[in-house]
Amino acid sequence: MFKTYKIKRYLDLVVIALVFIATPVLAAEISFDTKINSVAVGQQFQVSVVLNTNGEEINAVEGKIIFPSDLLKLKEIRDANSIVSFWVDKPKLESDGQIAFSGIIPGGYQGQRGLLLTLIFVSRKEGQGTIELQNAKTLLNDGNGTEAVLSITPYQFTISQAVSASSTPLVVSPIIDKEPPESFVPEIGQNSTISGGKWFLVFATQDKGLGVDHYEVKETRQRIFGVFAKWVTAESPYPYVLQDQELRSYIFVKAVDKAGNVRIEEISPQNPLSWYENYENWLIIILGLAILYAIKKLLWRRYLKK
Repeated sequence: MFKTYKIKRYLDLVVIALVFIATPVLAAEISFDTKINSVAVGQQFQVSVVLNTNGEEINAVEGKIIFPSDLLKLKEIRDANSIVSFWVDKPKLESDGQIAFSGIIPGGYQGQRGLLLTLIFVSRKEGQGTIELQNAKTLLNDGNGTEAVLSITPYQFTISQAVSASSTPLVVSPIIDKEPPESFVPEIGQNSTISGGKWFLVFATQDKGLGVDHYEVKETRQRIFGVFAKWVTAESPYPYVLQDQELRSYIFVKAVDKAGNVRIEEISPQNPLSWYENYENWLIIILGLAILYAIKKLLWRRYLKK
């Protein structure tokens, strides 16, 4: 009976071990997606950086893309259609051969082909190289900022001798962007830990074409004559400290995409001027009186003629 118990216990342990061996540990994966692995010298091609969450829900991602700058020249970084809504560090060429990025995905993302960004390269000379990702992190959408298990799949490529233009395949998707960035809602906030407790503005949007290029902000207490106020270039989603801390101004936020298309959103003043403080009202009153005077004078002349 004792031997039977030992055999049964041994079989149970074997079954458990087989279950653990047969069940792989799923991890989120960041990879480089492209149509080709071999290009000619001087050829332009694109590489997309995509996220496969493998069933997890991810709400933050960061990393540093490393590429051989002696073989490749970075021509453009596109973040259009990215699953990242708020760039903490907008993708940029940090140094020669290094692209840093960090972003947040509000509400989280779960899927197999979540586009993070797209890179446009031009090959410089013959050779073989690798594009890889270093210092990468993804955080779970669990309310605790738990770091997810992450795997990285690098991209290996070969650059061969230049070929004729007629035989060179088109490997960069052309984009004709005529649409402005998407509508968005700027928000005013205040926090003792940000900018010394001053009122600030946060905003962000996406562009389905070439991506957002930059933002501009304008504050003016005059609604009509505000067209002459100056636009100030601002970053997003970093808090933009408002110049008018009394919140008596109209606030306009302009999003400009890389094709020059513009989207402008407006916030009305929280503490608007009294009617007598707004000189536009006085101007309207004066113009109204002037028009009434002119009409009265015209009617009086006609009356005298009769």
